[in-house]
Amino acid sequence: MRRLLLCSFAAAGLLLLPSAAALAEWDFGARGGVYSEESDAFAGIEGLTQMGASQWFFNPNSEFVAVDDGDLVTVNGDFHYDFATNGPTYVWAGGGPALIVRDQDVGGSETDPGLNLLSGVGFNKGGSVTPYLQGKLLVSDENEGVLAFGVRF
Repeated sequence: MRRLLLCSFAAAGLLLLPSAAALAEWDFGARGGVYSEESDAFAGIEGLTQMGASQWFFNPNSEFVAVDDGDLVTVNGDFHYDFATNGPTYVWAGGGPALIVRDQDVGGSETDPGLNLLSGVGFNKGGSVTPYLQGKLLVSDENEGVLAFGVRF
């Protein structure tokens, strides 16, 4: 089920990119950090594109968490607004829908909807590599606090 969701997410992303020119308008990145429940580490991937000439950005991403009794995968459609973008650092806030798949070693798997509420700070805006820190609250049947460090290219 998890592989099907990830493949579906990747295929949908490819369908939204009609040309190489459209691909050039995207940044891609990797992130890692910790989910608050039992301090489980995660790894994730993301895309980022500006929505027109505004300070709004679309940031689809997926995160994989190896929990004690199985796996947790989230597929997220986040949006955020960048504040104070004139300096070398900038701050954002936003949110978006989440799909949470819990695959337990014993007892099968379950899929739940969720909502992300997030904020972050980025460094080196305009450079070829942009590191950032982000905090997120994942609201679902089992709420999670998430702290992430990432880089975008």
